[in-house]
Amino acid sequence: KSCLSYHKDPTKRVHIPLITNTNTFLLVDKLAYHLTDDGSAYLVDTTKMHTAINASFVNRTHLVGVVDL
Repeated sequence: KSCLSYHKDPTKRVHIPLITNTNTFLLVDKLAYHLTDDGSAYLVDTTKMHTAINASFVNRTHLVGVVDL
């Protein structure tokens, strides 16, 4: 079980969940999102306040890329 600090980044990020479960979320601008590990890529506006929450005992792994426009 873990939670990152509530912060914002200078650019957006692309998330590709590799290992996840139903008890993991990204909280972005006070809204919770569950990103599934079905091969999808998600553009996340991490210039807004956000955090990652893992409310399980299973590790969560995402491939994350910086979007630099």
